Amino acid sequence: MSIRQPIKACFFRMFIVVLLLSSFVIEGCGNRDYKDPGDNGSFSFAIMTTADIQSAIVPSKAKIGGKDVVVGGFERIAAVARRVRGEVDASLLVSTGDDLFGPLYSSMKGKPEITGMNLTGYDVVCPGNHEFDFGASLYKTAIANADFPIVCANLHFDDKKLSSKITPTYIKEIKGIKVGFFGLMTPGFLRVCNPGPGVRIDEDIISVARKVVGELKAGGCELIIALTHIGENEDRILARSIEGIDVIVGGHSHTYVYETLNNTVIINDGSRAPYLGVLRFTYKDGHVKDPHWKLVLLDSTVGEDSAIKNKMSEFMNTYGKGLTKAIGRSTVDLDARKSVVREKESALGNMITDAFLYWFGDVDVALVNGGAIRGDKIFSAGDLTYETINQISPFRDELVKVRLTGAQLKQVMEISASSLRSEKCASSCVKATRTSSGGFLQLGGLKVVYNTSADPFCARYNGKDVTKIVNPGSRVTCLEVLKNGIWKPVEDNVTYTVITNKWLAEGGNGYYVFRDESVPKDYTTVIDADVLINYIQKNTPLTPVLERRIKE
Repeated sequence: MSIRQPIKACFFRMFIVVLLLSSFVIEGCGNRDYKDPGDNGSFSFAIMTTADIQSAIVPSKAKIGGKDVVVGGFERIAAVARRVRGEVDASLLVSTGDDLFGPLYSSMKGKPEITGMNLTGYDVVCPGNHEFDFGASLYKTAIANADFPIVCANLHFDDKKLSSKITPTYIKEIKGIKVGFFGLMTPGFLRVCNPGPGVRIDEDIISVARKVVGELKAGGCELIIALTHIGENEDRILARSIEGIDVIVGGHSHTYVYETLNNTVIINDGSRAPYLGVLRFTYKDGHVKDPHWKLVLLDSTVGEDSAIKNKMSEFMNTYGKGLTKAIGRSTVDLDARKSVVREKESALGNMITDAFLYWFGDVDVALVNGGAIRGDKIFSAGDLTYETINQISPFRDELVKVRLTGAQLKQVMEISASSLRSEKCASSCVKATRTSSGGFLQLGGLKVVYNTSADPFCARYNGKDVTKIVNPGSRVTCLEVLKNGIWKPVEDNVTYTVITNKWLAEGGNGYYVFRDESVPKDYTTVIDADVLINYIQKNTPLTPVLERRIKE
């Protein structure tokens, strides 16, 4: 008896310890997924994606299969995401940026978009360039209450709050495995948005990706997902250049992509979320097996989350008050399609630059880039409202007076001409940069003739600064300025006063000429949209026409 009693007591104490440890493990893991040792490391996975939502927080009309269909909105994204989550063992909902955009973002400081994404249940997000259109400080305000991690490995911030909120990588444990995420911003970031001071970008995305993929692998990540806002061509280069990326979820190019390169699946689901992209696969033995990509049309048949619908409606009602008031009228249609404002003279572009000249009577020339004219549609003749102007000029950019010599003005026009693509192109420009289609200039007080069969301007850039002009361009064959009602040739040694938006005045779209220290600038604090509103109010009804300001 004296021997058996201690043994029984020992077993009893061991039983209690095991029971307590078991309770601890069960309780500690009860609120997260874990891998069942019996599943052989295999489970079904779904990655749900959106890209370039552009503040389309509620369903809106889109052309699908030749028909007008009301699609999109967080309420429908949430409904489909909930269903998909119930059909697989593990899932993620991710975004690749440009979710905050234009007047809704600027006027309501991103609260509707971030609230919608929180309620919809986004897991990880990479920002796009449009999140920084109104400065990094506004984006910092917008994401202060974001419930999801934000990743971007090649953006760097002096602001410590932004650096802590936007991290290079993120690791999430799902079903017992580590999933590693990293984000990438377009190398042309500083030429396509206005982040303000204290924001830098590493344009060598391959070196950045190689580094962070190595770090994620060293951290034990078995599945690596890149969230990119670099465009489909750069996504392909990334897949070919870097081993170990399982999935690239792309954005920025507004295209639909599903392909596999170098064992990397690349997906991209367009813009404004008419669809929810769903990539399903089996995760087995550390690999993506049997991937399948589907675009789920977010029409009325998919259902909706009523709580999100009501919340987004509240935001839109607040935003909509006062926007529908007529400020004037146009007797003709106003064509804001990209194929017009980014390629040729536009009556709408003429009206906008005329508005600049009307406000600033002491300038010679007005310039606006086609990428600053938005809407991408024809605004029918009739009433023009605040909402119309917000769609046409959503960035509310400050106007800047710049003084250029005639020679500098000609170089500016060569940069504009370089946006026009033709079959003939200087071989020296193949690996250099020309301005994008959004850099094509609409003109006021200026006439130009382009020869698009001649060699275009191209250069090598470091951010917005040129490191080498590869070809100065020879497409501008005639350039005239209106002086006292008479068209006169632009003279190289004469100084001209130009009014343009802050975006161009600080070198956006590759217009390095404006960044020269010898170029005087006067920041007017006047906003482009306000100037346009004033012009419409003072000159209604308006009948803008083509005047052969731009000839090819």
